[in-house]
Amino acid sequence: MKSDEILRGSYHRYIAADFLSATVLDRSIPIIIEIDEQNALVPIKRKLLDAVGDVDVLLKSGSTQYMTKVSEINMTGTIVIDAAPLTQRKRFGYADFEEIMRRLRADDGCEWDRAQTHESIRINLIEEAYELLEAIDAKDADMMREESGDVLMQAVFHALIAEKEGEFTSNDMYTELCRKLIDRHTHIFGSNHANTPEEALKFWTEAKKKEKKYKSMGDAMQRVPKNLPSLLYAEKLQKLAKKCGFDWDSVDGAIEKLEEELCELRAADESHRTEEAGDLLFAAVNVLRFYNVESEMALRGASDKFLRRFERVEALAGADGKQMSDYTLDQLDKFWDMAKKEENA
Repeated sequence: MKSDEILRGSYHRYIAADFLSATVLDRSIPIIIEIDEQNALVPIKRKLLDAVGDVDVLLKSGSTQYMTKVSEINMTGTIVIDAAPLTQRKRFGYADFEEIMRRLRADDGCEWDRAQTHESIRINLIEEAYELLEAIDAKDADMMREESGDVLMQAVFHALIAEKEGEFTSNDMYTELCRKLIDRHTHIFGSNHANTPEEALKFWTEAKKKEKKYKSMGDAMQRVPKNLPSLLYAEKLQKLAKKCGFDWDSVDGAIEKLEEELCELRAADESHRTEEAGDLLFAAVNVLRFYNVESEMALRGASDKFLRRFERVEALAGADGKQMSDYTLDQLDKFWDMAKKEENA
């Protein structure tokens, strides 16, 4: 890397303060940073390590210049970081990610990526979102890092498809998102003031209602996505109903309603059984809402627990070379109790 050649070409030049406040770094051309104060060195090194990795850089100070690693910079002067093609970069940022996605969707890009439509990758977003939820529930930071990126990729993928189809551009998407964040945070960017999360949510809801021009609460309910998981869909409808006072005074009323719906299901004939089963589930969601329990996550947790214990029962039953079908239900229940005790030990 020759400093004189770089300075004659295109490059990004920053003073220390501007570099530290920059949110996007373009690695396709050289980056030049003027370190004009010693106390800026540590944060600059930290940001460079995160953004580009511990790569070789040219350090110029007065009449001297020499190559060094980012982590070894220990004096003020000018840092020159050479441009790097995508395949040679050690660290990546959002601009790199979008560059890769655009390359994959280019006319000479990946045949599979170019062939995709909104409809063909629609289910991927749901799958990736649930994988991220699984990582969050498992408190697995490594998995969260990976799955968050996968969710982000799906959103950008749709934006690039829309851009090619002439529906909207990536900047249209970012503009709408940023406009929404500004307009709905009236306690940050407006005149309102919130002291609690509840007050902040109240201002957000009021701003959203004004923005969406809801004509009624029923209109707001109609705009809840119909393809949400059914338990989550029911919970969102109930929360909207609560906002206009259509709710039980306490969980006691919700529990009585749940018991009533169970009795109706028991008494229902075959033609009404599905309807009554739906009413029972809806009432159960209502009870859980009062207890601040997310019904979707509660049922997922119960299903996962059942699967773990079932697999243990299957293992215990097969210890003597038998199948589960070789045992009575009472015998299998004993295995179940054993699995439960092992899990709770």
